[in-house]
Amino acid sequence: SCHTGSLSAIMGYPSIQGTRPRPFSCIAASTLVTILWLCFSIDLHVFLCYPARSCSRSTKSGQLSHALPPLFLLGKRQLQSARIQLAATLYDVPVSNNGARARLIIYAKGLDASGAVTVEPPSTIGGLRSPEYTALNPQGKMPLLTLDDDSLTIYESDTVARYLIDKHSEFEPSFVPRTAELRALDNLIARIHDVYIVAIQSCMYKASPPFGTFGSRWEALAEIRRQLKIIGDLASEEGPFLTGSDIAHSDAALFPTMVFMRHMLPKFMQKGWVWNEEEAFGPKMTRWWKHMISGKVPAAERVLAEMDAALQKWDASGRWDAILHAGRRDEADPTIFDKIISKDIPSEIVYEDSRCLVFKDINPAAPVHMLVIPKRREGLTQLRHSTADHDYLLGHLLRVASEQGKAAVGDGGFRVVINDGEEAAQSVFHLHVHVLGGRPMSWPPG
Repeated sequence: SCHTGSLSAIMGYPSIQGTRPRPFSCIAASTLVTILWLCFSIDLHVFLCYPARSCSRSTKSGQLSHALPPLFLLGKRQLQSARIQLAATLYDVPVSNNGARARLIIYAKGLDASGAVTVEPPSTIGGLRSPEYTALNPQGKMPLLTLDDDSLTIYESDTVARYLIDKHSEFEPSFVPRTAELRALDNLIARIHDVYIVAIQSCMYKASPPFGTFGSRWEALAEIRRQLKIIGDLASEEGPFLTGSDIAHSDAALFPTMVFMRHMLPKFMQKGWVWNEEEAFGPKMTRWWKHMISGKVPAAERVLAEMDAALQKWDASGRWDAILHAGRRDEADPTIFDKIISKDIPSEIVYEDSRCLVFKDINPAAPVHMLVIPKRREGLTQLRHSTADHDYLLGHLLRVASEQGKAAVGDGGFRVVINDGEEAAQSVFHLHVHVLGGRPMSWPPG
């Protein structure tokens, strides 16, 4: 029952002894008291458990030095901001595609604007190799996320991204697909990207191998294209995002890497080739890319602008000038060996694999005389032009020469010869390894 007195006074009605109050007044009074009590309780909880950023910790972007206002005075976006327990700092640089995954999520959710996350370069704490930075991230890589009370540090881009998505789930977009099946697809695409593309992406910009598990730059580039096709096959038919109608974690993961690939892969086009984006990335991935930069995803365009500016600086510094297949290309004339490899000229082939061809010399200098040649010359007109990029190939040629020599002469000996230049009797300027045997050899040779 509702009694007259304090509640009646709150509602603006005088207390009249013995008068039964109107039911509506009782309900309204009870409701108002409940709302006021809840507001006070929640506000006290926020004040105690979700304090504003400590005044003693400053950042370049400013600091939060005032307590939160009462929750019943906040709008929806402000209410979400009020729930932020502690601000965080993301250490990253604009050119980093791994860090850009986290930045895209931060920008899309407005976490930088709300003060939830500040983006700083690693140089603010000494740089990637400094003791201060490696104490927080022993890998010495980007990105790194720290809470401002130093209670937690998170590194590795996938983990940082998932933390931001989970921690700030009340901010839109959620980056989480709506069904279990779409979430599985989202995880699968992100996993393929991280394990099979990011692990070898250095083949596009690193001076020398290894590139993940690949010793060959060309083979690593081919593998990136193969993995892109796999992702393209998995991508939603309807779109416009990779898993369907809503942006997800996989979109944030792949977009910055696509910025890399669209800038770098055309640099590896060889003589006579023509760059075709749809051929390189496939129709679904091309459609997805166009949507991401159409103006409908402002966070993606912001990341694109940041990365493009940094990549232009890489261009200006001549970063690709000495990189095989980009700045440094094999532009020497084709030789007779190219026609043997293409089978335009017949030869007596002894062995063949994806990297090399072994055939009998048409002018043998011994009963056993084979030539081991690389199928892709890769600038090796002569041995003297070899670099770290050719370690995988030179090792492969010698191993095959060893196997074929043993197979040809059994327990007998054989000689392996590489001629370099005309004075050393090199007549075909496409690196080749001679394997000779079947007769006694003298020393020194001819």
